[in-house]
Amino acid sequence: MRQAATIKQRQANRLAVAHRLLILLTGTALLGIVAMRFRASMPDQLPIAAALILFATSLAAESVPVELSRRGLRLTFTLPFVAAMAVIVGPIYAVALDTINTVLMATLYPRFVGKSNSPVWVGLNAAISANSCVIGSAVLVATRNLSGGGVPEIEALAFMLGYGASNLLLISHLESVLSDRPPSESLTRSLRLGALSFGLYALTGLLVVELCVKASPFLVPLALIPVLSLRRAIRIQTEIYDHYYETIAALSQMLRHAHPYTHGHLERVAIAAEEVARRLGMSAPHARLVREAAVLHDIGKIAVSEDVLDKPAKLDPVEMEHVRCHSEWGAEILEPVKPLQALVPWIRHHHERPDGAGYPDRLPDEKIPVESKIIAVVDAFDAMTGGPGPGQQRTYRAPRTVQDALAELERCSGTQFDPQVVKAFREVVEEGYAV
Repeated sequence: MRQAATIKQRQANRLAVAHRLLILLTGTALLGIVAMRFRASMPDQLPIAAALILFATSLAAESVPVELSRRGLRLTFTLPFVAAMAVIVGPIYAVALDTINTVLMATLYPRFVGKSNSPVWVGLNAAISANSCVIGSAVLVATRNLSGGGVPEIEALAFMLGYGASNLLLISHLESVLSDRPPSESLTRSLRLGALSFGLYALTGLLVVELCVKASPFLVPLALIPVLSLRRAIRIQTEIYDHYYETIAALSQMLRHAHPYTHGHLERVAIAAEEVARRLGMSAPHARLVREAAVLHDIGKIAVSEDVLDKPAKLDPVEMEHVRCHSEWGAEILEPVKPLQALVPWIRHHHERPDGAGYPDRLPDEKIPVESKIIAVVDAFDAMTGGPGPGQQRTYRAPRTVQDALAELERCSGTQFDPQVVKAFREVVEEGYAV
């Protein structure tokens, strides 16, 4: 109940923040459009053919995004055509083009994949696009004034640099505000995607401008070829990433079928472990790896006798030694899987202790991976408290309260558990992620 109330309150807070951001971004976009002297940088006659062709090709590029589903992002490919619109037709038309594209695809595209976007989310995307166009146009006009005009290729690059930089910053700030994450995490992720895309974006933008200026606007659709090539390359990378997750899911499902108790246990440990990793300063991708390791930390129990693992009483020394082998067996199971090899030492050592009395290798504190220490703390807490539903508690002992379990973690801090991890975990529990 407490966790549900906390989550609902956060969602309400984020919606209120989103409304305020929408008003702010829309206002700044409108002010930018009014303040900039677009007319001075526009041609005397609107090249209607170029405008229509650029609009059509940009809409085509917008309609074939790449779904980066595991990362919560959708990547589109319209920037080269928007840049050409700004250079050839005029910046104000580029703003209109990008805003219309964003609204159309934010409202229409989700229907093709069974999703929906709220008006607030659509408005935020449109406002971010408009602001990015305004800033890109400002850089374009400044470049045009400095160079004396007449170099459309340089102007296109200037627009894309201004647009890309402002877009990355705005999206990163929006993500950090709505997800309560440090801005650096969102910016790092956005910069990775930006660096991946900008090189080909720039080349495609130059190609579009060249076709419009030195050949014929009717050849502009040829520029969709490199766009589709980039889309294909990113999609292949995304599919590899998805297959990696499917491997994790399949291995986890094996364990859940073998020992039903572990189902809720693994879910809870994984969620809390990722939050603790973030609290300790790990990047978002690294924290996700910790979550994956937490999901798989007990995979070696597949090899443990069911009679021993599900015994409704305390284990004798021989049985306990048998169960303790699961961390080694888990590492052996995952070792051949290349995408999971980074997780292998974390899983092998998740029962090591700072005082050197852990297993299987009795590692001293400084040699135990911090990821293993995180899993150890979260795993122990969940083992003490159990889940809310039937069959979620250990059969051989009564569950402890949250406060009793936290007190036990702190009592063993420095011997069985890492003090910094215990401190971070307490903060996570108090925020409702692990209760």
